[in-house]
Order: sequence, then structure tokens, then C-alpha cells
Amino acid sequence: MPLLDLTKITTGLSKTWTGYLGDWDRTLRSAGHPETTRYNYLLAATQLARYLEEYSPDPDADDAADDPCEVTKAHIEAFQAWMIETRSGATALNKHKGLQQFFNG
Repeated sequence: MPLLDLTKITTGLSKTWTGYLGDWDRTLRSAGHPETTRYNYLLAATQLARYLEEYSPDPDADDAADDPCEVTKAHIEAFQAWMIETRSGATALNKHKGLQQFFNG
């Protein structure tokens, strides 16, 4: 059974987030990234999207939960701070590395 089920990890995300993540997964596959790396990267981005959905400072005015193009440095910093508070430092670093790849790609 494959580790990465993109449909499963993106369930409930906006069509925009899901589309970007599908495109990114194709890019990662074409670059020869192993499934475990792709899974970790995609999971970091989906966790950010879910975090923004739940913890957005102003859900009525904040489109970042619906569109990754609306994500700001402040959004990522808030997510990273939350990860450090709720997970291990190693996990937070892993998510940070995945998000670097997503937003630099």
C-alpha cells in the first residue's frame, strides 16, 4: 500500500490548495523525489492549510486558508510557532523544510 494518497491528505482543503498540491506532487515526482519525501513535503503544506483554516486571525478577511498565493511570512511564522508549541522541535523543523520547498518552488 503506498504511503502517499494525495486525495486522502487533501480532503477538505479548498480546490485551489488541492490543485496547487497536485501540481507540486507532479513536479516532485518528475524530479525523482522518493515517496517519503513527497509525503512529508505535501503533509507540511496540508497542515499549514488546515492550521490557517482553524486559527486564522481574521477568517472573514483572510484568504490564505483558501489560496496558497495569499499566505504571508506572518502566516508561516505563526504556524511554525504553533508547531514548536504543540510538537517536537524536530517535527517543526521538518515542516519548515517542506514549506521552504513549497514556497520556493
